[in-house]
Amino acid sequence: MGTVDGREKKTSPQVDTRDVCVIGAGISGLAMMRSLHRRGIDFVGLERDGAVGGVWNFDPAGSPSSHPAYGSLHLNTSSKVTGFTGFPVPEDFPRYPRHDQVASYLERFADEHDLTGRIEFGTHVHQVEPAPGGGWLVTSRSGGSTRTRHFREVVMASGYHSAPRLPDPAITGSEVFRGRQLHSADYTDPEPFRGKKVTVVGFGNSACDIAVELSRVAARTVLSVRRGAHVVPKTLMGLPIDEIAASRWWSFLPFRVQRRLIEVLLYLSRGHIADYGLPEPDHRVMDAPITISDELLSRLSHGEIAVKPGIQELTTEQVVFNDGSTEDADAVVLCTGYDMSLPLPDDVVFDGDGRLSLFQRIVPLGHEGLYLTGFLRPVGSLTRLAELQAEWIGDLITGEARLPGRDEMAAEVRDHLDRTSGRYGAQRPEVALNVDVGGYVRGLKRERRRGADRPATPARRNNGLTDLRRRSADWPSAS
Repeated sequence: MGTVDGREKKTSPQVDTRDVCVIGAGISGLAMMRSLHRRGIDFVGLERDGAVGGVWNFDPAGSPSSHPAYGSLHLNTSSKVTGFTGFPVPEDFPRYPRHDQVASYLERFADEHDLTGRIEFGTHVHQVEPAPGGGWLVTSRSGGSTRTRHFREVVMASGYHSAPRLPDPAITGSEVFRGRQLHSADYTDPEPFRGKKVTVVGFGNSACDIAVELSRVAARTVLSVRRGAHVVPKTLMGLPIDEIAASRWWSFLPFRVQRRLIEVLLYLSRGHIADYGLPEPDHRVMDAPITISDELLSRLSHGEIAVKPGIQELTTEQVVFNDGSTEDADAVVLCTGYDMSLPLPDDVVFDGDGRLSLFQRIVPLGHEGLYLTGFLRPVGSLTRLAELQAEWIGDLITGEARLPGRDEMAAEVRDHLDRTSGRYGAQRPEVALNVDVGGYVRGLKRERRRGADRPATPARRNNGLTDLRRRSADWPSAS
């Protein structure tokens, strides 16, 4: 911004002549951009990093210091169901590709679908807010300058691995601990920990991956587990679990049958989880997010990783656990997840409990022209769900489909939040991200059909894009 007499000069937001702004160029953002491009809708993509790929765009030498990925990161879902429709993952890729292979695949996808040139890279969006009179104001920073633009429609595809979640309050004794403390977002490879004694805190996918990797170079690796979880291998009886979850026959099985089958297969493949020194889960499988790991149980069986309960406190050189036992430690790696931090007013997308409150996990109530895509946590691949979301959003933008009334939308949101909190508990807001693949796909396809039969609103009648593409001078003023 310029200044006049030491005061900030106020300028009106720039009206962008493109119809839609897509924020984020990961898997969900690319699916959205392809859907828009195929429909002839003019859009701009805004991406914080220097290339497409989202979490998969990771360079240990050049990525920001805090990044959800790490050097050994591989897909937890098979390449067969992770690839985009009509653009399969290369046949010479392994079933579970490494992060750089996934990134190269996504770059080729963007290039071949003419998306790359429509994306502004190195652009950090830090505010999205409703514009007076309609549309959305998007404020971004790039190359040291800040600009605010006025778009008719905005699609958030930035993901939910936003802000590293640290223990709050901090672990007792953190201020006196002489070793290194870091979040998994700041972990890239195990080499700095060679010959060290390391405690890894957490029991999610990243915690298990990092503990396994550290166990090959560290003098001692300890996994601190506060609550038990079901550890599931990537394949069961030779079948990738995500391919099972995505199969048509699986989606039509009653939930109780699905759960019982998984329980039986897990027992046959690895026995009781307590036999590995891990705490027994206090819930049945599929009542909480699972932990996917092919290697953890083997490393535990070979004594390469020790299991301890939650941490009580840190001393200068030790970790004291809740059972009173202690471990010497040179480093503590906190695999404690992420908080969602979106550049939106909280009351636009979150309810009073901090949960995303979205119709069909996409549309916030009462805020026309704003959509979120990819804010899901399925058992299996996100790609096909992101593609389905993108097609429905495209229908809404062009007027080929219409939303139901607010009461119907609110009822659907309440049903989802009640169902997920009842099944998974309400310990954390992110339980609202959980979906069953089959049920979600059927529900969104049903809504898409119903939306096509609803009467058009005046702004969308006849040619849905006529209103979107009117001269920018005719747009509602945002000043």
